Amino acid sequence: MAGLAQTLPDGAEHRADAGFFVSAARGANDSQPSHPAPGADELGALSEEQLAFADRGAPASIPTQSGPKATPVPLDPDATPIPPPTTGVGQTAAQTSPSTRSATPAAPSGGLAWPVPGGSVSQYFHAGHLAVDIAAPYGAQIVAAQGGTVSWAGWRNNGGGYVVAIDHGNGMRSTYNHLGGIFVSPGQYVGAGQGIGSVGCSGICTGPHVHFEIVVNGVIDNPMRYY
Repeated sequence: MAGLAQTLPDGAEHRADAGFFVSAARGANDSQPSHPAPGADELGALSEEQLAFADRGAPASIPTQSGPKATPVPLDPDATPIPPPTTGVGQTAAQTSPSTRSATPAAPSGGLAWPVPGGSVSQYFHAGHLAVDIAAPYGAQIVAAQGGTVSWAGWRNNGGGYVVAIDHGNGMRSTYNHLGGIFVSPGQYVGAGQGIGSVGCSGICTGPHVHFEIVVNGVIDNPMRYY
């Protein structure tokens, strides 16, 4: 590399070292703060703990216990055992105020009347279909699955078409969708097995059937649990 003619820009110098060119502009590092190694006076101002961290070459050591060890207390065989808690696993705390939640109806065999006498299940309850579809001919009678008060009787724009809903007063509500005719009105009391409408295909529907829903304490339930 010796003897190679180069044109140096103002304020810069080039050095050749072991075949490599190193370029440094004058004043380029003037703004960089310097970090000199701590002197003896600075190290003397550090605590022992800080010095231990500052000394990267310090050997590792196991801390020793500064005070006496605790003396274990012997067990007293004649001591009175601690009484068990009044409430715990498998126990229920005393209720201080009446509950506002309705009791969940049981699911006895034959607990509900079949809503479409002579109708057959065309689709069962599953994750994508939270009801039971019961197929039957147009005009077949639909009955109340259990006695209660009609809470809805009319058209719904959610795809159910003509719908009847019954509040059974025990936390359970039944709903009958896609009806072709409605025989009851809101506020009317109906008994189990009483006619409430006729099979049709109103709303979003592909054939005559009843989309039969059961809700217990606000939670959609599988109607087949009650048959």
